Amino acid sequence: MGLRSWVKRLERDAREEMIEIPQKDGPVARFPQSAARDAFINLMDRMGAGADAPPEHSLIAAARNSSEPEWANSIYAIEAAAHVAPVEDLSEGARE
Repeated sequence: MGLRSWVKRLERDAREEMIEIPQKDGPVARFPQSAARDAFINLMDRMGAGADAPPEHSLIAAARNSSEPEWANSIYAIEAAAHVAPVEDLSEGARE
């Protein structure tokens, strides 16, 4: 096996372990498998955090900009302003 074919095989194997999100206006966005977990945690951390929300994970932006319905309609593609807004406190102590 030549060096070139060996490198191509390594590249192919590496792509199989990546999340690929097609984009409307550019090349495919690629992320390691662990990015899905990190993006979900980021999404939950941002939910209702208001001004204290951490920066948006790049996978979330890529999902929102995806040309593939599987990604564009996923939980990752949620509109940032919709879920970052502070949540009203409905607890009994807050009503007094």
